[in-house]
Amino acid sequence: MLRRTASVLVSLFLVQGLVTSAPLRVDKGVLDLRHIEQGDMFSVKMNGEWEFYFSKFLYGEPGHISDTLTPDCYGTVPGYWAEYSVDGKNLPRFGYGTYRAVILLPDGYRDRLGFDMPVFDTSYEIALNGITTARNGTPARSRAESIPAYEPLFFSYVPNNDTIELLIRVSNYEHRRGGFWLPLKVGTFHTIQSNFTNQWFISIAVTGMLFAAFIFFFTFYLYDRKNHKLLMFSLLALSLALRPFLSTPYLISIVDVTNWNLIVKGEYILLYLTVTSGAWLAYYIYPTSWFRKTALAVDFAFLAGAILVISTPAYIFSYTVWIMQALAILVLMYALVMSLRGLLKKNWIDIIYFAAIIALGAGAIADIMLSNGLEENQQIYILSFMMMVFVFVQAALLIREWVNSGRERVKLALQLEELNRSLEDRVEERTKELKTKSMELNARNEQIALQNKKLSETIHLKNKVFSVIAHDLRSPVVNILYTLHLLREEKDGDKTEAMANSCIQYSQMLISLIENMLVWGREQEDMIRFAPSENDLADIVLTNISILKDSADRKNISLNFTQVGKAVGWIDRDLIDIVVRNLLSNAIKYTNPGGKVTISVKEQEKNNAGVVIKICDNGVGISEERQRKLFTGAEIDTTTGTDSEKGTGIGLKLVHELVTISKGTISVESKLENGSCFTVSLPSAAPAGKARGQ
Repeated sequence: MLRRTASVLVSLFLVQGLVTSAPLRVDKGVLDLRHIEQGDMFSVKMNGEWEFYFSKFLYGEPGHISDTLTPDCYGTVPGYWAEYSVDGKNLPRFGYGTYRAVILLPDGYRDRLGFDMPVFDTSYEIALNGITTARNGTPARSRAESIPAYEPLFFSYVPNNDTIELLIRVSNYEHRRGGFWLPLKVGTFHTIQSNFTNQWFISIAVTGMLFAAFIFFFTFYLYDRKNHKLLMFSLLALSLALRPFLSTPYLISIVDVTNWNLIVKGEYILLYLTVTSGAWLAYYIYPTSWFRKTALAVDFAFLAGAILVISTPAYIFSYTVWIMQALAILVLMYALVMSLRGLLKKNWIDIIYFAAIIALGAGAIADIMLSNGLEENQQIYILSFMMMVFVFVQAALLIREWVNSGRERVKLALQLEELNRSLEDRVEERTKELKTKSMELNARNEQIALQNKKLSETIHLKNKVFSVIAHDLRSPVVNILYTLHLLREEKDGDKTEAMANSCIQYSQMLISLIENMLVWGREQEDMIRFAPSENDLADIVLTNISILKDSADRKNISLNFTQVGKAVGWIDRDLIDIVVRNLLSNAIKYTNPGGKVTISVKEQEKNNAGVVIKICDNGVGISEERQRKLFTGAEIDTTTGTDSEKGTGIGLKLVHELVTISKGTISVESKLENGSCFTVSLPSAAPAGKARGQ
């Protein structure tokens, strides 16, 4: 593909340079080719002074060439009729007219000729010796009838005499300018055909290579999103790859798209994109703060221009081309100056950039001159061709960056490997330390969690206990006060003793309740003082029987006590006193009137196993479900006695805790409606190392 492109380029220069030794021009509407020999190959650009007739369509007569016509002026081609002057005034930009030129051929010259017709602004039709040969769009005398079009044409013509009259009828109502802006070429058919096809082939080849460059650099940008230079370069390559489709040589005609407005709008959008991406590319190659503001200004111009293109007709938005051309020159000048500074410092990358920017600048200036009708020899925009130089430069720099990055990665990999070796031991050591600390921390966290759980349960329990106690304390106090008031008012001495006994009973209940609460509170704070010694358990039981006898008598409950063997245990008398009193009080509370409670103290003689206290009743009994959580349940479960006696609900829990502190055990056997039997086993001997009596 590259070899074919190179050969085509060479053939273009050979065809254009070898055929004629000196450039020929149209002089006062006449192109003199009478020096051409029959069979010579030639190609001539019909630049020069054409006759121009404004607001007139000349049609001519077949076989007749007029020599009596007087033109309004001689117009320079390529050029625009708005620049022509008639009677000291420039012609208007909108209107219609006729270009006329005469070609003089050698006597008897009948070789087939070829005509390469460029696009006009904005429509034309050409007649040779009075016969209409080709047209582009529909030229007309009014805007309503005119149809613009951009489509390059190539056609052949065999002369039938030695003079050819060219009449090109043109009109423009859509663009800011009207007339020629590209040169028309005439020559031998083979030469013109070769030039025409080679021009299209080269344009297609360059477009394909630029589009491949866009895909190449944009793909690398996707892998490295921070490299905005790659993005802008790929966008610049894309805009220049698409440019030949929407401007000369108008490759879009390959796909039969002929909508003039669409082509012109697309051409200007691509121009804006080219300048904008070029500005940002220059900034990312040579970043400075002030030029970043310039690039942002170019962005604003891009947006404003795009809005104009979309919302206004071509004869309005086409004026923005001068703004974009000025911005393009500014961007090129900035890049050229910055690369020149690097060149003076002998930076070889800047030397390469300088050469590439020179090529781009030459192409941009040539294209600007062509678009304004100031270039006679150039027939297509060449910036896309010059861009290929920049593509090769950028590709070479990218490959160099790859190589350097690869070397740097290898170097860093070696350093990292060495660093990893030295860090492995330290990491392993630190890992062990962290594991140890983690285990310690987990253990502490578990301990704290257990403490928090216990604290939460304790707080919940205390709140419920205090709510129950608030009620249970109030009841005996109120009864005592009530009885005392009765005593004060009582005049009959017979009832005094009964009232006094009631006061004593309520006081005992109150003292028992307070004592339970104090002991339970100390136990919750781990403040119970455990001072064991040898104590007679029978004495403790009998003392509590005498205290609670009145309560039993009121319900007609019999209390029976038996003792088997010695009743001496190694206990704290105060704690076991509370245990016995709570168990005996509960037995009376939950026994129906007329029932019985039996208390027994028995020495376990086998292996000095200790002393057992059993307190049994034939009362209401306890369900199996309540038995499972009687001593250890987190909830406080209070039930009233058979005579509506009330309690706090902590008695049995307190009993269990005090027995545990006393190194004993407690168990229960019960069935509903058959009574309950509580068994407490306590040590009868001091632990090893403790002497009796201590």
